[in-house]
Amino acid sequence: MGPLIEFRHVCKTYQMGDTLIRTANDISMKIERGEFVAIVGQSGSGKSICMNIIGCLDVPTSGTYLLDGQDVGQMNKNQLAAIRNKMLGFIFQQYNLLPKLTLLENVEVPLMYAGVPKAERRERAKVALELVGLGDKLRHKPMQLSGGQQQRVSIGRALAGEPAVILADEPTGALDSRTGREVLAMLQELHAAGNTVVLITHDNSIAVQAQRIIRLEDGRVIYDGDASAPEAVVTPNQAGKGMGVK
Repeated sequence: MGPLIEFRHVCKTYQMGDTLIRTANDISMKIERGEFVAIVGQSGSGKSICMNIIGCLDVPTSGTYLLDGQDVGQMNKNQLAAIRNKMLGFIFQQYNLLPKLTLLENVEVPLMYAGVPKAERRERAKVALELVGLGDKLRHKPMQLSGGQQQRVSIGRALAGEPAVILADEPTGALDSRTGREVLAMLQELHAAGNTVVLITHDNSIAVQAQRIIRLEDGRVIYDGDASAPEAVVTPNQAGKGMGVK
């Protein structure tokens, strides 16, 4: 069985007028099942495009992205939507909860799009909210909750789909430091339970909470290794001198 996520020489380019912008420049990496990996880099480093490609929201211009052995780059929009619903659970910085729906209904939304029958999706949503400590607030609306509780709903929504990958995009960015630590602790618990977690962040102090760090600068991987190693916390400006993408 191969890696769950694999980039093989992935490049992504955009045409801006007469200028060719390369946001991913020959990125190769593998993420195995059950890993907790942080992809870290400053604005413009390529981490967001990596997240979009991993999340099947975009495809490479060249190179290959394999998700559980499937070549995502060869899929059409409907196939990409189907694999997102089946294999990926998203946790966003701004929660992306629907304000008029209850917590239970919010968690059910992706299950509805995935075609899960009503009774089953209701039960899975209940279980997911209980797992994140909100089983007593099923009928609450998002605005009745704190920011940390709303992010817990977002995590529950991701879990309800029983995804192969939990993809967390700056999940603590809108939270105070204490609540952010609680959310990171929850991601670590999910990893300890056997889930594959990919965390996207610009913050070194958050990235080192993962098991492994993949650091990007100018669309290139400049570090891929143990999050506890001394070189893992080297700042991008120190590590990536002279590696700019033209």
